[in-house]
Amino acid sequence: MEINLLKYNRHWETSYSYPYPKKRYDFSLLQSYLPKRQIVELTGLRRVGKSTLLFQLINHQISLKNSPFTLLYFTFDDIQLTLDELFEQYQKQTGINYKKEHLFIFLDEIQKLPNFQNQIKVYFDLYPNLKFIISGSTSLFIRKKNQESLAGRIIMHHLLPLSYSEYLMFRGQEQLLSKPILYAKEIEREFAVFLKSQLIESITMPTDQEKKDFYLSILKKIIYEDLPMVFSIDNPPMLYRIVQMMAQNPGGIINNIHLAQDLGISNKTVALYLSYLEDVLLIKKFYNFSRNLTSSEKRLKKYYLSSPSFAFALTDFLSTSLLFENYYASLIKTNYFYRDVNAHEVDFININSQLQIIPIEVKDKIMIKKDDYRNLVLFMNKFSLTKGQIYCRVMKKSTINHKDKTITLIPFYENFY
Repeated sequence: MEINLLKYNRHWETSYSYPYPKKRYDFSLLQSYLPKRQIVELTGLRRVGKSTLLFQLINHQISLKNSPFTLLYFTFDDIQLTLDELFEQYQKQTGINYKKEHLFIFLDEIQKLPNFQNQIKVYFDLYPNLKFIISGSTSLFIRKKNQESLAGRIIMHHLLPLSYSEYLMFRGQEQLLSKPILYAKEIEREFAVFLKSQLIESITMPTDQEKKDFYLSILKKIIYEDLPMVFSIDNPPMLYRIVQMMAQNPGGIINNIHLAQDLGISNKTVALYLSYLEDVLLIKKFYNFSRNLTSSEKRLKKYYLSSPSFAFALTDFLSTSLLFENYYASLIKTNYFYRDVNAHEVDFININSQLQIIPIEVKDKIMIKKDDYRNLVLFMNKFSLTKGQIYCRVMKKSTINHKDKTITLIPFYENFY
């Protein structure tokens, strides 16, 4: 199949620069990966900004005096060329010998290319002059054997939805955070909009209905187009129904047997469908914490949508407190919560780089009372901890001392990942 690669590589045009001046916080880290030998893998939800980051990396490489023609971009969203065909056409159209020149190869939506792992592996092993940056809207290594095929050859990076401070940056309102007490009303007002606008494109949409339509279109594309390309799915509407149920109760405990009975499908099908929704990054699963992390995976599980904006789009009467909690779930890098036999629950259990256990509560409140941190204290007593955190509606960080425990109240607008 003959294609015009200039269509996908506008930076080959004289003095062309991609018009994306504002950069996600991830940009600097991705930029630091480019001199390394390994393949850079960028995954993330649809419309989260992966392609824009790739174009910004291209702009940056050109600013370092790399020839635009040594930077090849291609997306498999519409056309599924093999890599052999892509490189053959690249060499034919540019006159550049891809086997000898140092090239940066940006491959977008690569999960749509069949057997992409083995195709890249061949080129990576044979041509050290090629630097691959690949992106996809699913977990690219869904099957263990695929992950093993590129073991040791890849740097993985997951692009999350916007943090609140990033949202303010894209809104041109980042100065609000420099004086949070002074601008408290503005910060609160913007945050209410942000919960409905966690993907960049939705920020400038003027009405709630436009935002809802935008997020519903993403959901439908993922469920009715993306998923069936990867898995054999007999009933996509049932997947949509599961997402709707999660939107109505973000962070709810999911019992597969009960869910199967409610939906009228088998327990095995529920388990499969939940795993599919995880693989396309539409939902996030959290395990009930135990010091034995292996046993944690066999205990209770709860789920959130990957952004509160999806919950907003799917429901008309969702409480702000649930959207607030789902926001933290969308960005926090832990996969644990805690719930004991007496239903005492802590929203999130983080394990930091020093392997310290930090219990975290999320409270949509300004005033924090003893009842609000009682479960934190119970958890800290059980696991002999002295520190916990509450993300809440305060505008200034402070601490609560409870006997030998210190609980830090963290303003909702602060980054935490």
